[in-house]
Amino acid sequence: MSTFIGIDSNQQNDYLEAIDSALEKGMAAKEVVCSITTGFRRVPSMRVAPGLNTYHASVADIGYGFDAVQGTISRIRKGESIDLVKEMLVFDLDILRISEKQLRPNFELAVKRANPDAFYLIEQSRHLHRQIFEAIKEAIRLGQALLGPEWETIRANIEEIQAIPRL
Repeated sequence: MSTFIGIDSNQQNDYLEAIDSALEKGMAAKEVVCSITTGFRRVPSMRVAPGLNTYHASVADIGYGFDAVQGTISRIRKGESIDLVKEMLVFDLDILRISEKQLRPNFELAVKRANPDAFYLIEQSRHLHRQIFEAIKEAIRLGQALLGPEWETIRANIEEIQAIPRL
């Protein structure tokens, strides 16, 4: 049985699998970025850089976002009856988009005064950030294809919820 009206269960599973696969690629890049960001604390010119803590938090947010989307997909695949399942999927994917938008400015602030010995790691991080961005963008594109015009309606409805700060 399909959770999404107008889409048979095989097609639904194909979309969910494709979203999951896109996120797996982003998660791999995020794991490497996480290791590099930990290493940034050992670089004297970056150790107390403005933005480093918020950059670490942005990387963590993306990791939590990947986990949230995959958790929602897992629950759908198991056939769990979930109220507002479409809203959960859109919310999770859109929060991931928002988290990714915070990554770049926080990163650039953190690496602004880095010494040349860290430039290689900085460039590697930028490359990995692009991979993360592409994975998120692809997952959202697939979510939009799965939900069709409903995507934008749902996203508009959850926008107010996204403004509620986390405790």
